[in-house]
Amino acid sequence: MKVRNSFGLWVVLLAIMAGTTNVFAEAAPRVSYITIPVSFEEQHWNLGAKLSFPRSESNGAAVLIVHGSSGVDSRGSFHAATLNDEGFVTLEIDMWAARGWMGKTFGRPKSVQETLPDAFAALQFLSELEGVDSNRVGLIGFSWGGVVAMLSRGSVHQNLYSRDLSFAASVAFYPVCWVYNNVPRYELLKLNNSPLLILTGELDDYDTATSCQDWYSALDAFDQNNVNIVVYPDATHGFNTSAEPIEVVDPFSHLGKGGQVIMKTNEAARDLSDKAQLEFFRKHLIKGTKG
Repeated sequence: MKVRNSFGLWVVLLAIMAGTTNVFAEAAPRVSYITIPVSFEEQHWNLGAKLSFPRSESNGAAVLIVHGSSGVDSRGSFHAATLNDEGFVTLEIDMWAARGWMGKTFGRPKSVQETLPDAFAALQFLSELEGVDSNRVGLIGFSWGGVVAMLSRGSVHQNLYSRDLSFAASVAFYPVCWVYNNVPRYELLKLNNSPLLILTGELDDYDTATSCQDWYSALDAFDQNNVNIVVYPDATHGFNTSAEPIEVVDPFSHLGKGGQVIMKTNEAARDLSDKAQLEFFRKHLIKGTKG
């Protein structure tokens, strides 16, 4: 019989003999891959998702992670790891696989509204999950998912897709701010009463550096109190990715004129945004936390 990696085995055995009984539990969060049934009007589909539990004791809160147009990628796992370390349950959904867009096949729906049932079905799942407080479920979304985060807070969409449940707090990464109240079905003047954090980049090719602030300025004073905007200098769309820089063409870019979009990592913005989303969810989803 051959024994491989004997040094690593001895490290584990010594740790157990020393009384460290949770060696394996500390290595990674517990993960389950699940499906969530989604229904809207006459349509039905199954939503795949990665459910990750905290590395240590749960704080009773959960965060839904919604990907961008490129699908599930490094951004979700990066922020999920930070949240899992801090006691949050995370659920990262795959909206594209649910629609048959896998592998070399790529696509996206014609409008973000088509994916709002996915987000609210995931919210329903988390609200019924043992150990999660249904009143302390947040949402974090990137690009397309950022638009989901924005629209899911609108009273019109809330009433259409889920009258009983709402996200307690939302973080929208670069959510294409120019579209709101300028494109039909993207009306967003009246918000539900929950906090929203917008994290965007100064060099985002979809917007100008002031697009999110321009949308914010049109809100009434009550809704403005629930919104905070951070613009990271020298940061492009997708600044929190760990992938190689890419350029894509999108008709929604450049304030709807269309054109090329640059997406690349900005290390400073990536780290700062990770800290910002964690502090935001600590403040708004953990009981007894003050900020």
